[in-house]
Amino acid sequence: MLSADPATIVAAPAVPAAPDPAAATPLVVRAGGSVLVATDALLAHLPELARLADEVERDAHELALLGLDLAPGALRAEVDGCEADAFGLAAELRRLQVAVAMAEGLYEAGERASTWLHDLGAEWGTALFTRAAVFALPGVALAALAAWVIVPGSDDDKKRAMQRYLVDHPELITSPEFSGLVRRAVMSADDAALALAGAPPVLAGLLGEHGLGVIGVGTSAGALIGAGGASGGTMFAETKVKVERVSEERAHGAPAGAAERLERVPAERQVRIERYEVPGEPPRYVVYVAPTQTFSPFAEAEPWDLTSNVAGVAGLPAGSIRATELAMADAGITADDEVVLVGFSQGGLVADAVAASGRWNAVGLETYGDPGGGIELPEGIRGVAVRHSDDFVVATGGPQGPTDRTIVERRAFAEGAELPIDELAPAHQKRAYAETARMLDEARSPELRRELDALDSFARDYARREGATVTTFSYRAERVPGDG
Repeated sequence: MLSADPATIVAAPAVPAAPDPAAATPLVVRAGGSVLVATDALLAHLPELARLADEVERDAHELALLGLDLAPGALRAEVDGCEADAFGLAAELRRLQVAVAMAEGLYEAGERASTWLHDLGAEWGTALFTRAAVFALPGVALAALAAWVIVPGSDDDKKRAMQRYLVDHPELITSPEFSGLVRRAVMSADDAALALAGAPPVLAGLLGEHGLGVIGVGTSAGALIGAGGASGGTMFAETKVKVERVSEERAHGAPAGAAERLERVPAERQVRIERYEVPGEPPRYVVYVAPTQTFSPFAEAEPWDLTSNVAGVAGLPAGSIRATELAMADAGITADDEVVLVGFSQGGLVADAVAASGRWNAVGLETYGDPGGGIELPEGIRGVAVRHSDDFVVATGGPQGPTDRTIVERRAFAEGAELPIDELAPAHQKRAYAETARMLDEARSPELRRELDALDSFARDYARREGATVTTFSYRAERVPGDG
């Protein structure tokens, strides 16, 4: 989660304004493994059309039976006419259902093809531009450095001024267009690096995400972590971590719905684990993982930092991932115990990585605003991934890979809506995702309801049984500086 350090950003005095529900954009749902993408309302209408067609067809059969008992004449002719109209209406309803589904499928296929062509063009364009601009880069870098030095004030003052400007102008980084720009930028980093090394543009296209997939966002992030470790400093240098159990207490009941699960994601104690037990059954666990705590690129005491973000995107064992697994082991979770993972921002990235590791029996995964789209999950892991199209943090993880999860997306702030000016990246804040979670709980599409109902019942079914006990563990993790 993007959050401002009190030492570097002074919050505006205005009380934060929650996203206006009246201006809320609809939930767009992509069912796992499906090319059908539509709003929640439209997906809810498709089964309704099928149900209505079945009912009309049933009435048509009843009219047919009624007609058999009537003598030839005007009344029989009227009934026969109604019967024919009913069968025709049922067929029309079925055609409408198929047409809507086909239209949405074709729209998604067209959008994917367009995105693929744009990304491929961006890879080639980046390589060509970098080769052309390579001689100008030193001059640009020197000019930027000179400008930084000339501006009056200390380095901390300049950083605070830049952060304050971004907080005061959230519209600069809160839009689907900016998120798309960020996604293409992180996807093009490897292409730029190849061009700087003198490789021809065709090689970038061949090795990139739209070719053999040898290089991509993950390799760029991995190179950054590798460079940090080789430098001997603490910038992007992974360390060992230690975990402390700070509380253990009995709780009552299970969360009811997506909004309550998101609410249980911790803010400071980075990992919360709930153990559900009933007599005669193996325990079940729900693991909640916190968002980023600091955006410093220097690996110091906090494992939920920028280093872990980059390492997680690279598919490496980030400090926050290792700390979460240590907490899970301390809570008594074994490789056979069923686990549902819930995370927000970096917590979602951690949840994705833990589920993908194969070391745990992850039966459900629920993430909000995480940059883990590029993490390859094993087949069969279900759940939901919730993202805002105007949240650029999601875009830093690159494109979404194949998944069995249901992807839910909406724009947190409609075009022209008033944005809060007291926080950085308002579309990424937890309160914006809390509004989306409430919309999820009201969703009606069968695809989304199936996943949410499974997540709800996982803990609730145990919590409601006689003799059930619920134990909550909270953990605090720290890096061990200087111990890589």
